Amino acid sequence: MRALLITLRATALLVILLLFLNPYFFSSESVPKNPRLLFLLDDSESMAISKGDYEGFDTYREVLSQLNLTDNSGVDIEYFTIGSNSKQISGPDSLRLLDTETNLTKAVSQIQELEDDFDGAVIISDGIITFGRNPSIQASNLSIPLYTIGLGDTSQVRDITISNLVSNPVGYTDTRHPVSVDISQNGFSGESVSVTLFDSGGNVLETKQVDFNTDNEVQTVDFEISLTTSGLKQFSVQVQPLPDEWNSENNTESFSIDVSDSKIRILHISFEIHPDVSVVRDILSYDKNIDLETLTWISGNRFVEQATPDMNSFDMVILHGLPGQGFNVSTLDPLRELPSLYINLPKTRNKRSTDLSEFAFINNIGNQLFELALVPQLNNTDHPVMELPEVNYDNLAPVFSSLRTVNNAADVTTLFNSRFQGLDTPNILIGVLERGSLRRAEIAAWGWYRQYQSTNEQERKFVTKLISNLTLWVSNDPDNRMLKVSPSKSSFGISEQVIINANLNNESGEAEPDASIEVSIKSEGDEPRSFNMKNEGSGTYKLEINSLSPGLYSYTAAARKGDRDIDEQTGEFLVEDSNTELVNTVRNDELLSTLATETGARFYTFADLDSFWSDLDSDGILQVKNEQVESYTFPVRNVFWFIFVLLLLGSEWLLRKYFSLP
Repeated sequence: MRALLITLRATALLVILLLFLNPYFFSSESVPKNPRLLFLLDDSESMAISKGDYEGFDTYREVLSQLNLTDNSGVDIEYFTIGSNSKQISGPDSLRLLDTETNLTKAVSQIQELEDDFDGAVIISDGIITFGRNPSIQASNLSIPLYTIGLGDTSQVRDITISNLVSNPVGYTDTRHPVSVDISQNGFSGESVSVTLFDSGGNVLETKQVDFNTDNEVQTVDFEISLTTSGLKQFSVQVQPLPDEWNSENNTESFSIDVSDSKIRILHISFEIHPDVSVVRDILSYDKNIDLETLTWISGNRFVEQATPDMNSFDMVILHGLPGQGFNVSTLDPLRELPSLYINLPKTRNKRSTDLSEFAFINNIGNQLFELALVPQLNNTDHPVMELPEVNYDNLAPVFSSLRTVNNAADVTTLFNSRFQGLDTPNILIGVLERGSLRRAEIAAWGWYRQYQSTNEQERKFVTKLISNLTLWVSNDPDNRMLKVSPSKSSFGISEQVIINANLNNESGEAEPDASIEVSIKSEGDEPRSFNMKNEGSGTYKLEINSLSPGLYSYTAAARKGDRDIDEQTGEFLVEDSNTELVNTVRNDELLSTLATETGARFYTFADLDSFWSDLDSDGILQVKNEQVESYTFPVRNVFWFIFVLLLLGSEWLLRKYFSLP
């Protein structure tokens, strides 16, 4: 009996010891795996246009039916859309063809994110880009083949369209606001049309005549709008339709101007001769809403400009570099309480004037200078300055700075850090701060003239918009109300989701996470509609409205907590019916073919799809692959062993009791 008891206890202890060691059993088996394909389907408005042999949505459905995507059980397929963004959908039945933009760069980026999980990708589109860059170079870096199927028609038609409209989205009262309109036409040589500018009420502001001299040309028409009252104003330009014109819907383009009360008076002082100085002055001089004065330091208290302006008459100051020896810093005393933008320059970056520390809050203290790439730290909806044209920051012309920048202010919002030789650094290059009613910004790098003089139009637009956004943000008074509500954009397309963001602080100035915000939205002639904003936490709230009809909308947002009203704010936004997708209707076979050949795949037209699946099979895309599935078994996770130990110990205890053993 004693031997049995010892055996029971020893076995229990041995099992417990083994469980503490956490052993496991490993097994592996080969499992067949279906090929996986990623289909990206163009969901933009241009896909619904009937032209030539392409009959819009009907042809689109026929192509999808011919591909037999839903019944192809031997292939695992996931679907994403192509439009202003790329989003996952359940299948082709989710297509609506209402997106007002085609951004193929976003589509290729979606493939790059998922390429490790798929054997190939397929784009079904007309290849017409209405927003973003040409994705050919980006596609060449894909590790999986990208097949393309072209929908739409390649024939030219007799048509007139507004191909481009340029207008500053911000204007000021008592100014003449320029608007430039590009009119392109095909097949109307010798014809004349009238181009008319309307206000939101349909009143004619100005009409001009355009004569077409050839069968294919672009002519520019310039208007000037007299801005008299503040607010968000809507305008439209319309080209007179001609007989036999293929489509008259692209003859109209709407745009908006956010009109403020007055011009901004800015003083730009440069303490060094550098190409960046002329870049900033050039960008600001073209802005009709800015009254720019310049001073260029020579030595002592002397400037190139003969007359020194009244320092008390400005709304904002831009300092390019810091003054050298001999300059009387007290000259700048009237500017100390003004909103400011300070921009580093190479010769003055190491000068540390404690008398001007309020302007330069980022110390650029490194001894060596390097070419650095910009790394954005915020999304384009996180801060007004970051609403910039889409660019590839790795391909953007680099700027110059050191690898040692020290932030001397705790309340700085970092907009851009640097990247050196492919490695991100913690060094701040562009930062902004807001203290009470005063805003300041600093650019701790130089060399922006290289982007401004670039042959790449997107680079030129980027640096222009960056300087303009910084200037506009700094010069505007901060909103210190408890409730801050702003639409993500001032103007939305009819198929876009309208997004309104809000931040709420309580009466103590702390973020209020437990309030409710009701938003009432109303357009002219309609009854107001009420919505409740979604609480995102930490005092942030968000409202998403799927789609609204075109028009000017006003909103009132009221924040409450229990029975207490905290704050209320009003504002406006526009919903516009864009004709972007109707400007160009010629299928871009060259681009679609390039995307395919760059990745070792094939290009098809919608009329030539008979061999699609057999080609994918011969290319090895549809081969069933064997995948090793590994499995691990951990005894410690199985309750059986714990019950077994309890039985052993329990049996020993019962036997000892039964035989009255110690």
